[in-house]
Amino acid sequence: MSRVLAGRYEPLEKLGEGSLFAAYRARDLETNALVTVKLLLPAFADDTALVKALRECFHAASALNHPRIARILQVTEHEGQLVLVTEFVRGINLKERIRRVAPFTLSVGIDIALAVAEGLESAHRAGIIHGDLRPHNIIVSQEGLVKVTDFGLLPAFQASPLAQTVWLTRAAPYLPPEVSEGWQITPAADVYALGVILFEMITGGVPFPADTPVAIALRHAKDPPPSPRAVNPGVPRAVEGIVLKAMQKLPEQRYPDISSMLQDLRAVHDALRFGKPLSWSPLELPAERAASVSRPRETRPAESEDVEMRFIRSSLRVLAALAALVVVAVVVLVVWVTRPVKVVAVPDLQGKPLVEARRLAREADLNLVIRQEEYNEQFPAGTVYLVQPEAGTQVKAGSAVQVWVSKGSRMVEVPDVQGLSEVEARRRLVEAGLQVGKVEEKPHLTVPAGTVLSQSPPPKRRVNREAPVDLVISSGTPLPAVPEVAAERGFEVVVPVRGNPGEMVQVRLEVQDALGVYTILDEPHAAGEQLIVPVRVRGRPVVFRLYFNNQLVHEEVRS
Repeated sequence: MSRVLAGRYEPLEKLGEGSLFAAYRARDLETNALVTVKLLLPAFADDTALVKALRECFHAASALNHPRIARILQVTEHEGQLVLVTEFVRGINLKERIRRVAPFTLSVGIDIALAVAEGLESAHRAGIIHGDLRPHNIIVSQEGLVKVTDFGLLPAFQASPLAQTVWLTRAAPYLPPEVSEGWQITPAADVYALGVILFEMITGGVPFPADTPVAIALRHAKDPPPSPRAVNPGVPRAVEGIVLKAMQKLPEQRYPDISSMLQDLRAVHDALRFGKPLSWSPLELPAERAASVSRPRETRPAESEDVEMRFIRSSLRVLAALAALVVVAVVVLVVWVTRPVKVVAVPDLQGKPLVEARRLAREADLNLVIRQEEYNEQFPAGTVYLVQPEAGTQVKAGSAVQVWVSKGSRMVEVPDVQGLSEVEARRRLVEAGLQVGKVEEKPHLTVPAGTVLSQSPPPKRRVNREAPVDLVISSGTPLPAVPEVAAERGFEVVVPVRGNPGEMVQVRLEVQDALGVYTILDEPHAAGEQLIVPVRVRGRPVVFRLYFNNQLVHEEVRS
């Protein structure tokens, strides 16, 4: 990568990779401000339909201007590669924060959901739907500042089959049924996704976990939305109602718009702040109030003497009816209190597939509640590995039985992607539950450009799910070698060591000349130092590569 992108952006640090882009923290050399620069991954560089759709999406989203939305600053190109520049938000994405500390305290979860809803409300008013709302696209700073990123990219994903496949792997846990089934995108999709995110923040897990995107989508379409209170008893009824209303299967049964959901979130926020009760629920139907208005009837003079007697008789009838109701209520109460209570034994559900466990619980007149789904090395995926209360415990019929379900082994086998194209290699790694790590290009005399030369870890090694697999890709036939008799030349390479004050940085300087690629410096230095490294090289051109902490920060070609 060149030191300066699009003539003005200096990359400082790689932030990570998403479905389509690699993101870097960079400095705008014209304004000296920090920005986020996103480069389209090489696998999609030749997808003209995708690039065209991305430009249209970015153009539409660039009009958004709200404190809760990361602003798009520029859409440009660098050496034919699409470049997106957005404001830099210092912090971590919400998915990583959930992984570290969830479940959140109620006030923190509501504050974040409230901020996201405010950003969505502004975007919806501008006619822009997010469509890909998930914790990965929400940045939270250490100070609690919340910014939503990547608005309106769903049409771009639809334009590319490969991009759609890669995206679905990450987005499936947050997509409402209508998007997964028919790609119908409305503001109701953002309402649903925010409900899922709120569920995840206050419980620590997504509501419909499964092993594949298809299985997840089926659960979103068929399974009723789970109660967050069943997972976290500390969730009040009002928050439970907000989550369940947002996650209704049919869009028309959810909040009519994000503003209505925002109103309930603000009510919860105020109640937490001022100690008000949260026993209400947005799922309740408003009570029908029938106002009966009786008009006084004019009393003829001949009837005036009977008014008092009629009132007494009417009052006696009312008192008698009330007395009868009291007697009936007492009888019902006595029957209810003294009725025999059916007691059943909790069946042995451990080791049973979830479908069978549900059947056994139903036959025992018990309600099965999934407490959590986690990786487990002893039990196959989809089987129950823990039950509370334990098997054999006597409980009342209709009681809840909590189960923990295995997601299978956390370890997966690395597939062999050597010899495949980069696009096919990425697809197979994603399907295996892994991520693409560093991608390096090297010239090769016989292997066509874009073909995987090697991988790390090697094939068939068992690693953790979502572990990165580094790839070395052929860049094709190298330039003709410079004869060995080429004259030797000398350079002095100036290396300013960059980093935080007091930080030790591992500095490595590589040289590529007529003799090959070799390292001339690989040692730690303090940030702020300026090194002068003498170099002797042969041939032309000569390539210098500078690495800080094993990350390429500068590459220069000298003729």
